Amino acid sequence: MKTPFELDWMGGAAEHYFRKTRPGTAQLPWGTLDPSRYEPVAVAYARSAWTDSVINEYRAIISFSEMARALLDVRAPLDLIGMASDFLGDECAHAEMASRLAMELGGALERNIDVECFTPRPRGLTAMQGASELVLRISCIEEAFSVGVMTASMQATTHPLPRAVYEAILRDESHHSRLGGLYFEWALSRIDEAELTRLGRVLLSALQDIRFLWNPDPRLATVKAPWGEINALGWLEPMRFAEVARGVVAKEILDPLATIGIGIEEGERATLLGTGAVVSDG
Repeated sequence: MKTPFELDWMGGAAEHYFRKTRPGTAQLPWGTLDPSRYEPVAVAYARSAWTDSVINEYRAIISFSEMARALLDVRAPLDLIGMASDFLGDECAHAEMASRLAMELGGALERNIDVECFTPRPRGLTAMQGASELVLRISCIEEAFSVGVMTASMQATTHPLPRAVYEAILRDESHHSRLGGLYFEWALSRIDEAELTRLGRVLLSALQDIRFLWNPDPRLATVKAPWGEINALGWLEPMRFAEVARGVVAKEILDPLATIGIGIEEGERATLLGTGAVVSDG
């Protein structure tokens, strides 16, 4: 059931502890963004996009909680479990930063969400299959995709506040996407060929679900908007985002996973990327 998306903050002892573990947030250049210096349509676009960013970061909190439990169930190495568990705090900090940025732009927009649909919860699988699927979806796909497109957005951002928020988030996200490689370094000796094939099907399905991100409506290319100001506030124009996203999927998701035996067919790759040909570094 969908309900209004809202965040709360307790303060006091909870905030004191959280700030000790994530001390950098308070030092970002809050209070430096004046929405009146930008066109209203640019501010509205940025408010909407940063609102969605808050929701995505909250979704990541739920996702990593599911992953941490799956790693416990499969009795993964203790330090790997600790690493994944620590990411929950990272994502809480990211949700706070994105929320505060939205407030500096005039406030988040109203959104209704269904948290039950926020993250995959594999059913009918062994503990090992469930853990592998969650790590694949969350770390190897979602977090890798996030790092790639966020890096491009940061590079286009000229205002110091959204740039600082991106830099802070990316310092964490790079570790989040690396966890997948570490997990499969441990898990591959416990996975047979049939499971690698199944994970390849999971990979294809997960990417097909987000294919719209790099195959937007072509009419968006003709939309007139103050894209320079929108870039400054942290967001890429749709066609530029699509170009970046397609490259990230090819080079940061499909290529690395293929090296460990989790892959899709060449024809499927070409169709997925919408290029009519296989994308390759070579």
